[in-house]
Amino acid sequence: MDDIAWLTARQACAIESAARANPDWSVFVLFTSANTFNFQSSAHMFPLLFYSNVYFRRLNMATFAVGTPLEKFFRDNTLRNSSFIVEHTSDVLRLLTLYKYGGTYLDSDVVVMDSLNDLPRNYLGSEGDGYIANGVINLQATGYGHMVAEAFLNEIANTFNGSVWAANGPAMVTRVMRKICNVTNVWDMTRAKCGGQISVLPPETFFQVTYPHHTSYFEVAHTAEVLDRISGHVLTHLWNKLTSGIVLRKDSPVAYIILANAYCPNVIYKCEDYF
Repeated sequence: MDDIAWLTARQACAIESAARANPDWSVFVLFTSANTFNFQSSAHMFPLLFYSNVYFRRLNMATFAVGTPLEKFFRDNTLRNSSFIVEHTSDVLRLLTLYKYGGTYLDSDVVVMDSLNDLPRNYLGSEGDGYIANGVINLQATGYGHMVAEAFLNEIANTFNGSVWAANGPAMVTRVMRKICNVTNVWDMTRAKCGGQISVLPPETFFQVTYPHHTSYFEVAHTAEVLDRISGHVLTHLWNKLTSGIVLRKDSPVAYIILANAYCPNVIYKCEDYF
């Protein structure tokens, strides 16, 4: 089963929500190890086949970085020595993909509630703890966005740390943006200070519920508060690393289930008892 593409119900929810909210966008779901895509074995994945703007693709790790600043990095199999190989591979590939093609990267633990079209070109989001997240990133394929993507890849090539979980994600992104914007404090990274062509959006844009309060999405007592916090925003991030083990019945009156029913209705409908 290792070579068959598989998604959790919550990952499938993120994809459906992105496709529904952005019908004029192409949503690419990228895998590194899958040789086949078997949607029959997971009922919650099947609805994704009915979205004409969702595409599943396998990356060829041997050739994907050729001609980029990370060609030698991949040729040397640097990622194989990482203590967090899955997470660090994801950290690297999202930026490499944006360098090659441009576009918007989204983590698979988000719920997209509205179109991304009204957001500015070239942006990242602050987590609210002094770091810039790497879970939602838009970089254009040319011009300033491509320059920023190249700066990220060069930093990875020169400073990759396989021993620390977040070293090649938020820590690296924040370090590079401090150089680009010539400021230390993330709160001071206005678009004007960052070359006038890239934005570090405030925490409430994507991370309305901060990580110390990550369980709020799953608790009845916080349902109204969470829904109020995220109202009017384009997406919300659900902190999968901290919440993936929380068992949730699909009929629970909590914020996450309410969001799923509203924004990934076909995926949650296919789930039996739990989501």
